[in-house]
Amino acid sequence: MPDKTANNQAATHYNGSPRPVLEVADLHVTFKTEAGLVPAASGIDFSVAPGRTFAIVGESGSGKSVSSAAVMGLLPPNADVRSEVLLDGRELIGLSSEELRRIRGNDIVLVFQDALSALNPYYSVGWQVAEAYRLHHDVSKKEALKRAVRMLDLVGIPSAEQRAKAYPHEFSGGMRQRVVIAMALVNDPKVLIADEPTTALDVTVQAQIMRLLEDVQAEFGTALVLISHDLGVVAEVADDVLVMYAGRAAERGSVKDLFHRAAHPYSLGLLGAMPRVDVPPRPRLATIPGSPPSPGSITTGCPFQPRCAYAHLVGERCITERPELTPRPGEGYHEAACHLGRRPEVML
Repeated sequence: MPDKTANNQAATHYNGSPRPVLEVADLHVTFKTEAGLVPAASGIDFSVAPGRTFAIVGESGSGKSVSSAAVMGLLPPNADVRSEVLLDGRELIGLSSEELRRIRGNDIVLVFQDALSALNPYYSVGWQVAEAYRLHHDVSKKEALKRAVRMLDLVGIPSAEQRAKAYPHEFSGGMRQRVVIAMALVNDPKVLIADEPTTALDVTVQAQIMRLLEDVQAEFGTALVLISHDLGVVAEVADDVLVMYAGRAAERGSVKDLFHRAAHPYSLGLLGAMPRVDVPPRPRLATIPGSPPSPGSITTGCPFQPRCAYAHLVGERCITERPELTPRPGEGYHEAACHLGRRPEVML
């Protein structure tokens, strides 16, 4: 795991690091349903600077993808979004659909996890990448296609000029993901949000895709927000990490802090459930008992309390008082939303 220096992801602190290009402060997402209001994300803060990688991790249903879709303005009409989202200092929340259309795909882009669904089966991949470029630039079709071929070659599509004429179904899963990344990068965006970009790919292809993202990030200085449940991937590429649980922030800090000084029992559980080569071998991987709560079911106390192996050490406070992110000792910044005053494994 690389030892990277953390920059503070809270929108109000920078610790001398470059100013973030994307800042999200106090993000709240609530869905209006027939059963009432259902909160999906509450009080989420993060930021990412050019050339840096910020990872958001957690189980399915933790609010990772909802938060990224809210930043992009891609949630359905029944979603109520309250937040301050700044892209290069410009507020995105409240912009008109036309203004957002000019920004999405140009300054900030989202790479979906299902590349086949993201591509139109009726058009060649070269045409689709070229159209993404023409949407934001007044150029001819010929010039746009030339740009598309250049991007397909950049992301490692062999014989890019010939393959640009092929259709999505003629590509493997890994190659389709490369096409989607080419489409995302064709306009040189400032921020790239990758939502589970290696889902359903085999381990070798996963590694290739993540190396590709690192390479293009290094070349263009793009800020990367990586949404993932794979802590192995996060350990390799991320600078800083936000752990989400039940729509809330459980822990936030540098990737070094998360993997070596996890301060929240949920983070510790996620780490215990993954194979690691930097700790003594165990006969079995650990598991987190129970299931995540349904959205909106937790109204008081810590949302992780029903599954927490350390709740008995704190007592009723875990049931009656919701913990907020508080600083933890160590270098840089490191925060956890937990009533335990020390690291969980030390308390055993």
